[in-house]
Order: sequence, then C-alpha cells, then structure tokens
Amino acid sequence: MATYKGIQGFSIQNLSEDPVPTVAGWSAGNNMNTARNKPGGAGTQTAALAFGGAAGPTTSTTATEEYDGTNWATSPGSMNTSRLNPAGAGTQTSALAFGGFIPPGTLSAATEEYDGATWTSSNPLNTGRRYLAGCGTQTAGLAFGGYITGAAATEEYDGNSWTNSNNLNTGRAILAGAGIQTAGLAFGGETPGGAQGATEEYDGTSWTNSNSLNTARYDMGGAGTQTAGLAFGGNVGAPPYDTGATELYDGTSWTISPSSLATARRGVAGAGIQTAALAFGGYDGTAQTAATEEYNTWTPAAGYSFENEGQVWYNNTENVWKVQDATTSGSWATGGTMGTARSNFGGTGTQTAGLGFGGYGPAPAVSNTEEYDGSSWTAGGALGTARRYLGSAGTQTAGLAFGGNPPITAATEEYNGSTWTAGGNLILARNELKGCGTQTAGLGFGGYTTPPATYRSETEEYNGTSWTAGGSLNTARSNHAGAGTQTAGLAFGGYLPITGATEEYDGTSWATSPGSLNTARLSLAGAGTQTAGLAFGGSPPITGATESYNGSTWTTSPASLGTARASLEGAGTQTAGLAFGGYITAVTAATEEFTGPGVITTKTITSS
Repeated sequence: MATYKGIQGFSIQNLSEDPVPTVAGWSAGNNMNTARNKPGGAGTQTAALAFGGAAGPTTSTTATEEYDGTNWATSPGSMNTSRLNPAGAGTQTSALAFGGFIPPGTLSAATEEYDGATWTSSNPLNTGRRYLAGCGTQTAGLAFGGYITGAAATEEYDGNSWTNSNNLNTGRAILAGAGIQTAGLAFGGETPGGAQGATEEYDGTSWTNSNSLNTARYDMGGAGTQTAGLAFGGNVGAPPYDTGATELYDGTSWTISPSSLATARRGVAGAGIQTAALAFGGYDGTAQTAATEEYNTWTPAAGYSFENEGQVWYNNTENVWKVQDATTSGSWATGGTMGTARSNFGGTGTQTAGLGFGGYGPAPAVSNTEEYDGSSWTAGGALGTARRYLGSAGTQTAGLAFGGNPPITAATEEYNGSTWTAGGNLILARNELKGCGTQTAGLGFGGYTTPPATYRSETEEYNGTSWTAGGSLNTARSNHAGAGTQTAGLAFGGYLPITGATEEYDGTSWATSPGSLNTARLSLAGAGTQTAGLAFGGSPPITGATESYNGSTWTTSPASLGTARASLEGAGTQTAGLAFGGYITAVTAATEEFTGPGVITTKTITSS
C-alpha cells in the first residue's frame, strides 16, 4: 500500500511549531519614503541609512532616510551635494558618502560625513567618479572602481583626506563592495566586455583575485565582510536584465542562495551583514522603487522542520493537523472596515499598507484620509482640498492626489505618511481621471471636463514638482482604472461608451492591447503592473467580477468580490490585492483582500 512518505518523500511529523519557509531568505520590510534608484547605503539591518540616488529619470536627490528595523524615517539632514550612486561606508550615526554622479554629466569627488542628524563636507576624492563601490568606516573608508579614466583606482580615507592605493586587478564600474579598509571585498561590475563576476580581496595594500560570482552582473547590492559577503540583485546584461539572485561568499567561493529578492532590481543599495542584511531602493525595470527587503539566516535546533508544499504535520501545541498547500485559484477575504464609507475617491499602496483619501461620503466631497495596515484602518492627515473623482498614485507614505471635483480642479497634493502638502497643478483641470506610478514619477490619464462635456485622452507625467504632457490615450475615457508605473502604465475599462479596451504606456505613447476586459465596465478598480494587472468591481450592472492581465490577455477569475460594488478603489499586486470602499445602493466601507493562485499557505485540516 502506498504511504504518505512514498508519495511526498517525507513523513507526517509531530511538531511543537509550524514549519518555517526556509533556513535563509528575504522578507518584505516597509517601503522607503522616497523611491529612488542607485542610493548610497550604510549601517545595519536594524539601523540603516539611505542617501542620495535618482528620484526620477533625470533627477538626483539629497534626501536621507534612517531605518530602525521596521520603518524608514526621513532625516532632517539632507546631503550637501545632490547625486546618484554615491558610495557609502560606516553606520547610521557615523556614515561616509563619496563620489557619484551629478546629472546631467558631472563626475563627483565630493565627500560628506553624517553624524546622525546632519551632513558635513570633507576633503574630496583624488579622482572624481561615478558607479564606484566603497566599504569601511567614517574614519577608515575605502573607495574603488567606477566610471573614470582609470576604472581600477583605489583610495583610502583616514577621517580627513583620501590617499591613493594600489589598483584593482580588473578595472570596472557599477560593482559592489563589502568589508573594511584593511579587509575589503570587490565583486561583479561592468567592463567594455559586459557583466563581470570577478571577485577581489583587499588586504590594506593590494588586491588579490578570488573565485567569481556564479551569476556575472553589475549594479547590484552588497553587504557583509571579506569572509562572509552577500551579493544580491543587479543587471545581468541581457534579457530579462534585472535579477533578484542572491549569493553568499565564505572567503573563498560564492554559493547561490535558494532565496532571491522578491523584487528583482538593479541599482539596489545594501547594508548589514551576511546573516542579517538589508536591500533597499533601486530600479525594477519600469521605475524607481522604494521596496525594502530583509535577508536573514539562522541555525535551526535539531529536528526543526522547514516547509514543503504538500507537507502534513500535527501541531502538538495547538492540537490540530495542518497541511502546507499552494492556492490553485484566487480568492477574496473580508478585511477591516474603513472608518468612513465612501465612493469615487483616491487610493494607492499595498495590501498591508493601503491608503484611501477624499471621495463622496457623508458629504458631497470629503477630505479625510485613512491608512490600512493589513487588518484595520486608522485616520491619517486630511487633504487640503476636499474632493471626489480624483486621480491617485504612490504609496502609503508617499502618496499623490490630483484633479477631481467640485469644482473641477487641477490641484495636486503630496502625502508623507502624516500630512498633505501642495504640489504642482495639472496642466488640464479635470475629474474622473486615473493615475499610477509614484509620488516622484506619477502618471495621470483620461478623465472628464465640462463645459462642454468632453471625455479626455490627455496624459500627464509628474516628476515630484510639476506635470508635463505625455502621449494621449487612443481611447478617450473617464471612470476607468489604472495600474503600473510612469514608464509602464496600464489603462482599462471606462466610459463613453462603456468599454473593456486596454492600453499600455511605455513612457512616451499608449498602444492598444489585443486583450480587452472580458466584462466591459466603468467605475472599476485596478491593481498590479502592466504585465500582471488585476481588475475588479464596476458597473453596470454592479459587479464583483475579477480579472487578471498577463501583458496581452485578460482571464476571468472564478473568485468575485464578496461585496459587488462600483466606484471603489484598489491597491496592491495581482497576487495580493486590496479592494476598499465603493457604492452598492449606498456608499460602503467594506474592505476585501485578494490572494492570487500559487501562493503558499498553511491550512488547518478539519473533518469537513
């Protein structure tokens, strides 16, 4: 007779705790307040520092943020020199930033020291450069590589000035580093020959070649020491370019980790050690990202169990049988109710960090804001301009609101996690528009103006300060849905007439997708990305229909919203979506969470 072990390869276990996912891996942390590519990094997993970087396609930033192991807080101390890709060293309260690139074309030699509150300029590098790497401390720093005439140049910092040292054996740029001034590690990078896996060790005087990375790449993150290094993310130089691959270095060779970054990206910064690292920021192939992930390893006690799909065990603490399974189809589950029932409002964020603001509720237009933490809603700061039928973009701590009525307005506001402040006005005042992207790289499209009554196709791009005209939609519409980013946007559904038409934006123009929604509708909500979108709700008639988009076609999910509704808002991803608010026969405060197919879950086995 067949046994469970014979079928699955392991026996049913009697455990005091549920199995854990893996001995090592990445888990999501809370997003940065400012999405950015190529920031500098320093510190540890529970006391990290992020500074500089590219806040937009052609703009750098001086913004500095501190991470406490849970949340990022914007420091009152901004860098003196705005730049992307500064190298970093040191700790959260004693950091060093050096080199980098000042758009549109200046190689920086600037050096700055951070004391936990302010940045102070110090003596510059001898060789200004961008895309360099660094390691060490504020009083014993190391700079190496970069885009310069001599891409192998190495310099040592003594707390006051830089001194030239011996060159890298392989000159390269966009490399990563780890360690200290007398025991440094350089790995990866780019040469005219393409992506490199070369690894070198520095002993305080010279560099020695070691074994290469398993995945050659550049523009990656690094953490750890010379004998316990960590490499993650980067650009492999060929499609699909961005990777989340992670490797561990033991002082001799690199080993591939079974866990990759959840958000594959280049331009990611790193902090911490090999067993407790932090990855933050970067570029995910479509836009700057604020995503933060934590890497942890630990040594399990003897007999400890790790998850396997299909595994069955008895939890002798809870006295229940359990099974590890993957979802085969999507499903909606009830979440925490909003404090204010509303429709036709703005919403953004993720399933565990959502944001809802404005809309039609107790009054024709409300200004209040609510934040969702994955279980309940709490009050945030009120909009300066109460309005409904507005566009939205961004995250819970870096939100964007624009347009709306009454009266029809061009007003834009930015949210920092507690208060709204005025931003640059839309070029075209309108309502019933939609948006996507981030606070510093937002996209607004479509809408409605009157008089005369006109359905709009205009698109505008926001850079954190002002709006500029983009390419127009092929189908003018209002009351549609949107998803994605400023350079990879998605528009679907809407009115007039009621449509299922879908369009994709590439940062310049819209192209009509061959795949239309299976259920044409207006006043629906959306989530996800251009290649992994989610559509739900809408009318007429009022529906809970849910569809997923793969970049070319829409597929109807067997799961519909528990509360069919229109004029709702959405947030999150295709596999972890959020639906909230809306209109049925009156405004509703209902919230639902979507779990897509293929998500690993632990289930309790019951007699039913």
